[in-house]
Amino acid sequence: MSKLITPTGHISFKDYLKSIWEYRNLIFSLAKGEIKNQSALNTTGIFLNIIQTLIGLAIYWLVFGYAIGVDTGDIPYPVFALPGIFIWHFFSDTAGYCRDSLIINNYIIEKIYFPRISFALSKVIVSSINLIIGICIFFVISICFQVHFSINIAFFPLILLLLIICITTLGLWVSILKLLSSDIGNIIVQLVNFMIFITPVFYPSTIIPEKFMWIMYINPIAGLIEYARWSLLGYATPDWQYLVGISIILLSIAPIFLLYKKYEKKISDML
Repeated sequence: MSKLITPTGHISFKDYLKSIWEYRNLIFSLAKGEIKNQSALNTTGIFLNIIQTLIGLAIYWLVFGYAIGVDTGDIPYPVFALPGIFIWHFFSDTAGYCRDSLIINNYIIEKIYFPRISFALSKVIVSSINLIIGICIFFVISICFQVHFSINIAFFPLILLLLIICITTLGLWVSILKLLSSDIGNIIVQLVNFMIFITPVFYPSTIIPEKFMWIMYINPIAGLIEYARWSLLGYATPDWQYLVGISIILLSIAPIFLLYKKYEKKISDML
């Protein structure tokens, strides 16, 4: 086995961030390889992702749009639900991909050194493909339903950037927590599966009793969905308290990079 090359001496936080940037091409190469691998295993490729999204939308539409009759105002239910669907899938896909990103690449980690955070970051890029597909489906469906977009759509690029930053941060936390405790992986899976019921993916947050709204406010995914609907559909302006959950994630960006930096030299021994 070749000798593992690791950084020697103390590395500052600034230098650590710089090293991640210097290895950006590697991050994209890892993501590209994963995307190619998924396409090779799945002959229908991108079309299956589209079909899965449409099937999920059809089920939500049948259950919540027709059977339960969820009130979405003047917005057709499929158009209302799609922002929640593509944001939720981005979150769940990223959590799933990042969870085992270090463990499944242990054979690389044992042989050569580069910032270990690169694996999780590459997984975020992979899950972003389905996000892009979901956004494209949303605009196609919106056109089919002749939805008129409001001026709020000008804010969507900023909200999309905020979404990517928050989901990336969550993915990084999932990957390092799984490394620190193998039991965390199973807990994360169960938590993600449960969170969809306390997130306004397929229903409007207005149906939640006021005394339980604090659950929505501390849920960053709920806030991101509400702001996406506001920008894309001119939906009601989200309560400022949704910023609580989002702010918690934003404040955890530096700590997760510091945590990766702390365990950078130890990760190969922890696998």
